[in-house]
Amino acid sequence: MPDLPTTTRTDLDAGVGMSSENIFSRLEGQLEQEQGEQAPLTMSDILDLPAEQGDLMRQVLRAQKPLTPPEISQALGWEQNATDRVIGDLSLAGMIELTDGCIKVCPMQRNTRTTPGGMWSILNDL
Repeated sequence: MPDLPTTTRTDLDAGVGMSSENIFSRLEGQLEQEQGEQAPLTMSDILDLPAEQGDLMRQVLRAQKPLTPPEISQALGWEQNATDRVIGDLSLAGMIELTDGCIKVCPMQRNTRTTPGGMWSILNDL
């Protein structure tokens, strides 16, 4: 008697006949497909920006409060249409967003730092 598969595609979609290892492998595959090949942005990506985009990002990052596009134009000495173009480029790159008329930096991936433990962890308690 030939071996017949006991699960169908609909069974797999419903999670029937799958071990926990297979479920996590399948979820990982779906997440990788959704993320695509592009890695998340980091703060170091700002260093690689073209001059105009880097200037605008530095202005936004150094501001004490969220700035509006006209305030950025005035601070950088640019015409409004040039500022709007750079804001659009950075927004499409996922670095900034325009919320309630103000420019805000989008959350970026950060590398966390940990203390090496041992004597150093004791110093944190002081």
